[in-house]
Amino acid sequence: MEDKVESKSNGNASGVLQFRGGVFGAAVPFIVLFIGIIILALTGNALPMAFWVPTLAAILVALILAKNPKQCADELVKGMASEMVAIMLMAWFLAGIVAQILKESGLINGLVWLCVKANVSPRLFPVLVFVLGCTLSTATGTALGTVIALAPILYPVGAAIGCNGAVLLGAIVSAAYFGDNIAPVSDTTIASAYSQGIEVADVVRSRLKYALVAAAGAAVLFFIFGGSGSGGSFNTASLGELKPNGLIMLLIPAILIFLMYRGSHLIIALMFSCVVALVLSLVTGLLDPARILVIDLNNFTVGGVLVEGILGLVDIAIFAFMLMGLINLLDKGGFFGWLIDKLSAFTKSPRSSELTILVLDVILNMLTVANTVVIVMLGPVAKKTLVEKHHISRDRSANILDAVSGAAMCLIPYSFAPMLAFMFAAGSGAPVDFTVFQVSLFAFHGWTLMAVMVFACVSGWGRTFIPKDQYEAEMAKDAAENKSKNIMDV
Repeated sequence: MEDKVESKSNGNASGVLQFRGGVFGAAVPFIVLFIGIIILALTGNALPMAFWVPTLAAILVALILAKNPKQCADELVKGMASEMVAIMLMAWFLAGIVAQILKESGLINGLVWLCVKANVSPRLFPVLVFVLGCTLSTATGTALGTVIALAPILYPVGAAIGCNGAVLLGAIVSAAYFGDNIAPVSDTTIASAYSQGIEVADVVRSRLKYALVAAAGAAVLFFIFGGSGSGGSFNTASLGELKPNGLIMLLIPAILIFLMYRGSHLIIALMFSCVVALVLSLVTGLLDPARILVIDLNNFTVGGVLVEGILGLVDIAIFAFMLMGLINLLDKGGFFGWLIDKLSAFTKSPRSSELTILVLDVILNMLTVANTVVIVMLGPVAKKTLVEKHHISRDRSANILDAVSGAAMCLIPYSFAPMLAFMFAAGSGAPVDFTVFQVSLFAFHGWTLMAVMVFACVSGWGRTFIPKDQYEAEMAKDAAENKSKNIMDV
């Protein structure tokens, strides 16, 4: 009885999480998080482990501002315990193990040997990596899978031959979201198409012009900035005698890519790759069996390739764990709905409507760091605002949603692709003399794609409209389908 009275007195009878100060109060914890991350960036301390402190501060502020702290804590835990978080963390830990095995079995040494023999210049290497990554992400449709497959192997190779490390990671992150944007099998492509009521093949065909123009501009920038690495003490000599023995371990990323291409679950693909990598490295003598698991009872420590692979990604995993809890508080606090309602007033013309959806897309991606979630969340609003209000073609609406989301994911330093690439670089053995903010700064495809979409919205390039008779027929069909569905539900 007392619980019911308390719930009503706090305004939570509806189950909505309420904060002192309303929706602004719901946003205050994220403001605290942003300020903390910006301070770390300005002081040159923007490391994933350092992000734990402002994240914990944001959680404390949320609990203080919540009218019902117990409900706030429950929603925080629900966000942390979501299926997406569990899959993401398990995939990262398995990827860390694969990366550690490949590192210790000599694959990096073999790849540097190959680059030296082929006389690949530091300036050209990021361009080649970008093209390779675009091919991989387009084939598999997975952005994080592309980062997992490329970053731990190619970063130290680039560092050894003199590439700018931040530019190289920017190329990998950029390539990851190139394919995420245009791949027919990508979850964002599918979500953007079906949220606007159009077939996947139609949106892919229509969005190529935006993606390819942006990619061409990005490739030029990668070439210009790619060879300006600081070098330092880490170079080809740092790897000792260069030899091709470890190149046989290329079978592992090849197997991983093949399994992803075939549509295998990422965790299944990574677990299988872990097993094959371990067996192959032991059979070929590239890995000392004693390095599989190292237990030091004198110092109560545990090491080895399996443990060290997991520990290398703990920093980003804990940050992601807490961040997803905070994001759920924003959702349950009604902030996303309020933001969409407030900005929907700026939709008087096709241009202003497209720019409004673009701005909303960027803001929601900054708040959720989950582009597929944003597309699903914003899809009905885009359809109502662009397609139904101004009769803008459905493929155009879908393309704005997807391209802007992909570009934003490259440019948000605390989003998972830049941070994951940074963590793999930090654990590769090669020096890292930059921050994760610089990775996003040099993710040139994100910048060029965003610039292309802003230009398209302002100038009207690529904007087409649904003919009046076709639009009326489509609306009639939608109405009939909805009526039929309602009858079936009854």
